[in-house]
Amino acid sequence: MTTDHPALPVFRRALAWVSAHLDAFHPDHAFVSDHSLRVKPFIELVFVLNPFLRRGLHHQEPHLAALAAFCAQTFSTYDFAAFAHQDPAGLIVFALRDEFDALCGRAAARDGLLARYRQTGLPDLVRVSRTPYRAMDLAYSVARAELHFDPRSLLPDLPRTVLGTGRPLPHCTDSDLYSLTHTLFYLADLGEADLRACWSDTAGLGETLCGALGLTLRAGNADLSGELLMCLAFLGETDSPAARLAWERLAALQLPCGAVPAPSYRPGRDDAAPDSQAGHYRFTQSYHTTLVMLGAAMPALFPAAHNLPELPALGTKVPVAS
Repeated sequence: MTTDHPALPVFRRALAWVSAHLDAFHPDHAFVSDHSLRVKPFIELVFVLNPFLRRGLHHQEPHLAALAAFCAQTFSTYDFAAFAHQDPAGLIVFALRDEFDALCGRAAARDGLLARYRQTGLPDLVRVSRTPYRAMDLAYSVARAELHFDPRSLLPDLPRTVLGTGRPLPHCTDSDLYSLTHTLFYLADLGEADLRACWSDTAGLGETLCGALGLTLRAGNADLSGELLMCLAFLGETDSPAARLAWERLAALQLPCGAVPAPSYRPGRDDAAPDSQAGHYRFTQSYHTTLVMLGAAMPALFPAAHNLPELPALGTKVPVAS
């Protein structure tokens, strides 16, 4: 682990907060029992945890091992099949589960639900009914369940994304920036693949990401800033002056408890919450951004011990946003 990087204190405190609030990530917990959340925090926890498991980091970090144990128990005890039956797009949980099981040596626990889901044609229905980067989200997780993934399989959907259309940064909304970051998550396989195989103009992309990072930091948006830092890491930018300054700014936004709140968080509302709802508001306003901090810190603190496999570049090139 890199010990002199400003991401380290943010990572340590965020990981401790997540570990201390694992019960709230369970789909039956009162904090997430309404229909709008339910399994969402748990799914996002597994999505962020799996890349750490790919590198075996749960064997080095006790808190990561605790997260893995919690996820294994939840997968074994909660009826995710009933949830997926009501929400086909929610079947992404089976893809994340199958990858998690394989990474943890639990592949024998597979029940075949993901395979049956893929045979129904529902992935294609979801692909045309959701926004392009959300369709990529599902396709990526389903493919990643087999542990072998070629990001170029997602290129047919790229022209419909914000990245693929080359939307100028001054015209981008927050939603557009989320489309940009998530598209890059999948094309780079969260840092496991060489992004150049899908996007050759990395210099132009780096300028766009740095420009967007400046805007989100100025707005105090830790959520998008963390995602943009993760994308810059795919380009090898983890220790640049801009990246280090960004982490110092994120450290200033982190709450004393270790949670990193979303832009919509209001301290006054948190302080005014009655005892019966203590922690509810802070959790729902902070869990996602705090998980983002973990994912963004990983490439800065745990550099890959091997060179990323360089896939043959394709002949197509989509203009980069500027």
